[in-house]
Amino acid sequence: MKSKYEILLSVLDDLCDQAPSENKKYHPCKPEEYPKARSLAYIHLLLKARFGIQTFEDREKCITDGTQDGGIDAYYISHEERVIYLIQSKFRNTEKNFDGGKDISYEDLASMSIREIIAPKSDGPKFNGKIQKMQSALSLIKNPQLYEYKVIILANLKESHSNKSKEVIGRLLQNFDYEIIDYKKTYDELLLPSIMGTCSRPSEIQVPLSLEDKDHRPQATNRIKTSAGNCRMSILFVSTLEIAKMMHQYKNALLKYNPRSFLGLRNKSINTAIKQTIINSSTNEFALYNNGITIVTSQSDFHENYGVVDQATLTLVNPQIINGGQTAATLAEIYNSEEKSKLEDKEVLVRIITFDGHNDNYDRVIRELSKATNGQTPVKEEDRHANDPLQEFFKRQIFADYGLLYEHKIGEFHEGLKHKFVDNSQKINRTDFLKLSIAINGDVASTRSTANSKLFSQRFFENEQNASEETLRQNCRRYMFGYFVLQRMKNLSKKNKNEETYGNAVRYGKYAVVKVCDQFYPFNLPPENTAEKAEAVCDMVLSHWSEFEDSVLTKHTKTENERIRFDFDNYYKNQMLNDDLETIAISWQADNELAEQ
Repeated sequence: MKSKYEILLSVLDDLCDQAPSENKKYHPCKPEEYPKARSLAYIHLLLKARFGIQTFEDREKCITDGTQDGGIDAYYISHEERVIYLIQSKFRNTEKNFDGGKDISYEDLASMSIREIIAPKSDGPKFNGKIQKMQSALSLIKNPQLYEYKVIILANLKESHSNKSKEVIGRLLQNFDYEIIDYKKTYDELLLPSIMGTCSRPSEIQVPLSLEDKDHRPQATNRIKTSAGNCRMSILFVSTLEIAKMMHQYKNALLKYNPRSFLGLRNKSINTAIKQTIINSSTNEFALYNNGITIVTSQSDFHENYGVVDQATLTLVNPQIINGGQTAATLAEIYNSEEKSKLEDKEVLVRIITFDGHNDNYDRVIRELSKATNGQTPVKEEDRHANDPLQEFFKRQIFADYGLLYEHKIGEFHEGLKHKFVDNSQKINRTDFLKLSIAINGDVASTRSTANSKLFSQRFFENEQNASEETLRQNCRRYMFGYFVLQRMKNLSKKNKNEETYGNAVRYGKYAVVKVCDQFYPFNLPPENTAEKAEAVCDMVLSHWSEFEDSVLTKHTKTENERIRFDFDNYYKNQMLNDDLETIAISWQADNELAEQ
């Protein structure tokens, strides 16, 4: 199983592979050439994940690294934010040094000649051709006085939070605003999105519309007051080809509030019906048959193009598809097939909901809207909770602590798997994780006796619903201890064909073992030691499991015949299991020293 750093190297090497073959610096042949190639790819990763620059060519235009670069390795002009980003990067080519082992030096920060570059003088220092191109790009900005400069330090800098350090850093950076993206932020904000396929951020999408013999203008518009602020809802028909292009490019990045990921939307029977309606017809029945797509935006605009006959543009800012994802995903599949031409001259009804602004209720209202609109189509109970903030917290915490992937949306890590950044052994099943929480919190029997859909609808992380962030973090680590116990049990099940070695624990009592092992979970156990400790505790508990089952038989049977016929399969689904785990003493004394280590 790869560490987070090893996953990062896989992503960086993939970015290098995207470079044209003639760009030799990205295609190392000798071991000593890899650090330089990866250090450049590291900047590409920032430009792709943070700013959504998709093509290698477009990212390479932002790279300024080289001799006489004035300490600036790359830049990016955000016209939307009106911010000019100047990037200084230090990549570390060993895991120890990258993971907080080695900081960027103050000398490197002091080398940034920011003012000399943005306000050059005739007698000032000379910079390389890439910096000169950057200066030319800056000179073309209209109303430059409205833009701010911000430095991104893509490197570790431990002592950066104290007031004294902030003062020193600010002085070295000539008092420009700055942001530090260290190894932790890299893993969370750059690497995880790469695995999830959400680097391509749809900040603004221009959808061309043809008005020839049609009316693609909004057919109805209404203003609605909500707890998240006022919004405007418009309805219009959009070309299926344009929806397909949009979904093909952005995939999961358009599905933040949708209960399913791009891959999870590929329901064979429904998709087949949608495909057939598109492919088998040369006319536009699809516009009648399909229920349409709902898109939420922070800003939208429709305008007819000046000087062009029968052409218009629909602008969508920060769009998210909250309903009709299955339709959009199917159109994207057709777009990527030999039937692409069938998308022409067909339309789909689109409902656009534009909020005037964001407040604290925005995310909640959008999630509820998504649940309501998707309630009209078959959605698994597990999927209905896929966008709960708890799930997102667990995913990020688990990846940060263990480098594992909590898959709360089925298929959300498809991009990482497809490119072999990660493998299936690093995925954590959402149902397993929910059952772990239920078992550890005292109701082991439900993990086998209750349907998964019911567990999600009635027992969805009930102990975490109003918990503080620190409590969530502690619970998450506790559950991960249980997860490693469960994995140990599953591995033992594969190795031991004669499962009676551990009584009925491996066959029926996996979550019962997890519950008992939790009694020996050491508070503040470092994440890097969790798997090893969990396996040791699991083996210790299993060595006594036959004693536990003997105690169960003594308590619940009166005759030898009853003892022989006792049904442990049913017992591990029964409420009395919960009681017995709390009341029946098991002889742990000989192993107390192990449990306390």
